[in-house]
Amino acid sequence: MIAHSCRHVPWLLVTAAIGVAPIASAQGPVSPDTTALSLLDAIEMALAYHPAIGAAQASEAAAASRVGEATAQWWPSVSAAGSLTRFEEPMLVYPLHGFPAGPLDTSVFRFDRTLLQGNVSLAWTLWDGGARSARIKSARADEAAVTAGGDAAVMTVIGEVTTAYLSVLSAAATLDAHLLSLRSLTAERDRVRRLLDEGRVARVALLRVDAAIAQAEADRIGSTSRLEAAEHSLARLLGVAPDRTRSSLLEPIRLVDAPVAENPDALIAQFEAASPEFAEASARADAADLARRVASAAWQPKIDLVGAYLAFGSTDADLQGEWQTGVRLSYPLFTGFARARAVAGASARAAAAEEQLRLTQLQGAETIDRTLTAVRESHARAAAVATAVQHLEEVARIEQLALAEGAGTQTDFLRADADLRGARASLVQARHAEILARIQLARTTGTLSVDWLAHTLEILP
Repeated sequence: MIAHSCRHVPWLLVTAAIGVAPIASAQGPVSPDTTALSLLDAIEMALAYHPAIGAAQASEAAAASRVGEATAQWWPSVSAAGSLTRFEEPMLVYPLHGFPAGPLDTSVFRFDRTLLQGNVSLAWTLWDGGARSARIKSARADEAAVTAGGDAAVMTVIGEVTTAYLSVLSAAATLDAHLLSLRSLTAERDRVRRLLDEGRVARVALLRVDAAIAQAEADRIGSTSRLEAAEHSLARLLGVAPDRTRSSLLEPIRLVDAPVAENPDALIAQFEAASPEFAEASARADAADLARRVASAAWQPKIDLVGAYLAFGSTDADLQGEWQTGVRLSYPLFTGFARARAVAGASARAAAAEEQLRLTQLQGAETIDRTLTAVRESHARAAAVATAVQHLEEVARIEQLALAEGAGTQTDFLRADADLRGARASLVQARHAEILARIQLARTTGTLSVDWLAHTLEILP
C-alpha cells in the first residue's frame, strides 16, 4: 500500500526556495528533478500550492476573527474623550450642582472663554433581547461553515490531482499500446517486403500493412499529444515545471482488493455525518436562523449599565473631576419600519438556507446512487476487459504464428492486432475509471483523504 504523510508546509517551501535561489543562480542551470513522483507526493505539493487551499485558510482566519469580534461584546466598552472649546463670551468652568441657601456669592464661580473638558466612560449591556448571544452563536456557526468549506476544498484538490495523475498514466498506457502495435506491424511489414521481393505475395499485401501502420502512427501521434496535455495539466495543479510530471516519473497504481459498502442508506447516513458539503449547508442554516433571532431582538428594549469620570477646567483654572453612574434604558419607538423589514428579510434568508440544506441532502443521495452504480459498472467492465485482453493476446499470437507458417491471412492478423491495441488501452482506462468512481464515492460521503488513498491504492510492482 501507499504509505506517506501529507504535511502542509507552504512557508517552509517558500523559505527553502528563497534560500536556494541565489545558490542555484550562481551555479548555473539546475538539472530537472528525475526522482519518482508518487500520487501522495503530488497531492502534498498541490495542497501546499493550490490557491483554493490558500483562499480557504484565509477565509477560516477571517471567520475566526468575526467570532472574536462578536465575543468581545460580552466585555464592557471603555472610551475616552476630550475637548478644548473657545467661546465668544466667558463660560462657566465647573458645573453647578446647586445654589447656597444664603446670599449668592458670585466670586466662587469661575468663568473663562477657553474651556477644557474630558471624560472616561464605561458602558456594559445588561439586556438586549438576546441579540448578543445570538450574534456570537451565528458567528460560530458561520465559522463552522467556512471550516467545512475548507475541508471540501481539500477534498476537491485531492480529487483533481488524482484525476490528472491518472490521466497521465492512462495516456501513457495508451501510447505504449500503440507503440507495441507499431512494433508488431513493422515486423509484419518486413516479412511482407521479403516475400514481395521473392515474388511470393502480391503488392496489395504490402499496401494493406502500410495502411495499418499509417493508422497506428496516427493513433500514436494523437496519444502523444494527449499525454503532453495531461502532463502539463498535472504540472499546473502542482505548480511545477512539466518535466517534473513526465509519465516516466509517475508510479502506476491500482485498487486494493477490498469490499465496497453498497448499502445506499448507510452511505447516505455517512454523507450526512461526514460530508463537508452537508456540514457547510447545515451550519449555514443554523447561522441564518440565529441571524433571524438577532433581527427579532431589535423589538426588545435595551438596558445598559453606564458610568463615567469627568474632568473640567480652563487655561487659567485647574482640572476638577467628578464621577457618575447609572442605568440606561432605550427603545426605538419608530424606525421607518426598518425593524419589521429586517426581521422579514432574515426570516426569508433562514427559510432559503433551510431549503438549501434539504437540496444538499437530496443531491447527496442522488450522487451516491449514481456513483454507486458507476463503481459497480466500472468494476465489472474492468474485469471483462481484462479477460478480453488475455483472449486477444492469445488470438494475436496465434494469428501471427499462422501467418508466419502460411496458414493464416494477413487480414486476420491485422484485425487481431488492432483489436488487441484497442483492448489494452481500454483496460487501463477501465481500471482508472474504477479508481475514479471509488474516489468520487469517498468524496461524496466525506471520507476522501490522504489516509484513505494510502489504504485504498497500492503501487503496481
